[in-house]
Amino acid sequence: MNKILKPYTNTDPAQPKTRKALPGWLARILDCVLVFNVNIKPKTKEEKIGLFVLIIVIGFAVAVAYHYIMGYYLDKPWPENTFLHKPGVHFWDFILVVRQSAGLSPFINDIGGFAGSPFAHFVGYLFSIIQISWLQLLVFFSSFFIVTLLLVKHYLYGFKSKIGSYQLLAIFVIVFLQYPVIFAVDRANFDLLVCAALLLFVLAYGRQKFRVSTVFLALAIALKPYAGIFLMVYIFDKRYKDTLLVLFNVLFFTILSLALFKGGFFTETKQYFTALFSAVDYLSAGNQQAFTSDLYGLLTVVTQFIGNKLGADIYLPAYHEVKIIYGLFAIAVFVYLTVYVWKNHQPPWKILALLTILLVLLPFGTADYRLIYLLVPMLMFIAAGEKTRHDMIIIILWGLLLIPKNYYTLQSPQNIGMIINPLLLVGLLISIIPNAFSLKGFYSVFRSVGPETKTKELVI
Repeated sequence: MNKILKPYTNTDPAQPKTRKALPGWLARILDCVLVFNVNIKPKTKEEKIGLFVLIIVIGFAVAVAYHYIMGYYLDKPWPENTFLHKPGVHFWDFILVVRQSAGLSPFINDIGGFAGSPFAHFVGYLFSIIQISWLQLLVFFSSFFIVTLLLVKHYLYGFKSKIGSYQLLAIFVIVFLQYPVIFAVDRANFDLLVCAALLLFVLAYGRQKFRVSTVFLALAIALKPYAGIFLMVYIFDKRYKDTLLVLFNVLFFTILSLALFKGGFFTETKQYFTALFSAVDYLSAGNQQAFTSDLYGLLTVVTQFIGNKLGADIYLPAYHEVKIIYGLFAIAVFVYLTVYVWKNHQPPWKILALLTILLVLLPFGTADYRLIYLLVPMLMFIAAGEKTRHDMIIIILWGLLLIPKNYYTLQSPQNIGMIINPLLLVGLLISIIPNAFSLKGFYSVFRSVGPETKTKELVI
């Protein structure tokens, strides 16, 4: 793709330019929502933004009102009285990393099934240098919100453009009222830093600053290794040297972190792998199967719920064979879809959306805060201005993924959101690349002879 993704500029003749035009596109959005007519499609970026904002505001307001009534008037305990994790452990993910890293020996103690990457613990050590706890959190959250606010403004309205009250409201809602953002802030999880790094990676790549982009992606991967799925962006674009450069940067950040820890490189490496294997055993035993958005969590919750109704104890993580089968299924799905994208050129936002959805959907135990990564392709989708057959469905599904949904507890603390989110992600994936799920799509991947679709340059 030879056209670089540009920030939004108000050049569309149909674009509302004054506040007097607002009721027109707002009325259109309300018509779309109220009659749920997929043939009525938002035509402008402003209408797409407005529909996203409308879904998020309504979803957030309803969730807050519902849980307030459940907690204050009906005196219901957690988890009925909030859509967040356990009360009393706010910011625990950040506190845990900083506490374990403060002495530069993060892997010595038993850390309850948790083993962050070496670089994440080094960053935790840097935060521990700040002695005041509230100041640590202020710097941590500011790192995410400053980057995100600037990049949201860039993709929606342009860096240098002046924005009015409605645009300011849209930016506020998208940045601060999303369920994944609120959940990540409540946990103070390092996925906030990863998301900020990914936003900067996409910005640098879109401006063809490829060497700079490798640094931002390497930072994201060094913090959370599963972000390595975004290396596929370079591979699809046939930028193999940059792929190797990202891997080199990740290796450098990791080795440097291990070398700076108190025990030295070799001792700390051994302790890291010991802690890592303990964490894998902890998670594979089915722990933390709550507030997740992956397919494995959906299967676990559904089978356990049905088993309880039938008087049987069915818990999938207890069956090693099921994990192996699911793992093979996840690998097969990933390989098929990436090969499909390789052979059938897709717009940049679709590629980022595909990789992000797979990152959330396929692994074991994907916590809800990882939904925050959907912010990156969402901004690209709006900024690209591309019109597809399924625009209305895509916008609605994307919006629904960004609101709380734990209105019904299946078995504490598992809630109905663990079923809805994976289904929404599957629906969004099918809506984005519908041909991949057709016979023609399967044929395009598995055919061994015949001409292939010409691969174009991918510039995001």
